[in-house]
Amino acid sequence: MLGALGDGVTHSRHVKQRLEEIRTFLEDNLARDIDIPAVARANSLSPFYLTRIFKAQYGLPPYRYLIRLRIQYGSDLLRDLPLSVTQVCHRSGFNSLSHFIMTFRRHTGMSPSQYRRIVDWEQDVGRFGQKTEGLVERPRRMDI
Repeated sequence: MLGALGDGVTHSRHVKQRLEEIRTFLEDNLARDIDIPAVARANSLSPFYLTRIFKAQYGLPPYRYLIRLRIQYGSDLLRDLPLSVTQVCHRSGFNSLSHFIMTFRRHTGMSPSQYRRIVDWEQDVGRFGQKTEGLVERPRRMDI
C-alpha cells in the first residue's frame, strides 16, 4: 500500500496549478540561488509537502529537477557558446566549479571539457572535402 503512494496520485486543480507555477519559476530562475524551503513557504506549502507532491507530479523532487535543468542549460552553453567551463558553471547557477564538474559528470558520464571536445568533434565531421575527410578520421602517423 505504501509503495503506491507516488503512483497515480491525483491532485486538485488548485494544487496542479500551483505545482506548474513552481516548475515554471524553477525553469525561469535556474541560474539564481534558489532555496527550495523558501519557494515552499512563498507558496504556502511545507517543504516536505512540496517535495512529496512535486515528485508525485513530475517524477523528481524539486531540487533534483532544478539540478537537471541546470545541467541541461550548462550542456547547451558548452555546445553553443565559446565560454570557459568556469563561466558556464556560474551562468548555470552553480556556485562551485568542483560541484558543477562532479554533478555534470554524474549526469552525463563525462566532464564538461570532455563533453565540449566531443560536441566540437561531431560538429566538425563532414566539414572537410572528400579528399581530406579520410585524413581527419585517420591521421597519418609519423614515427620520429
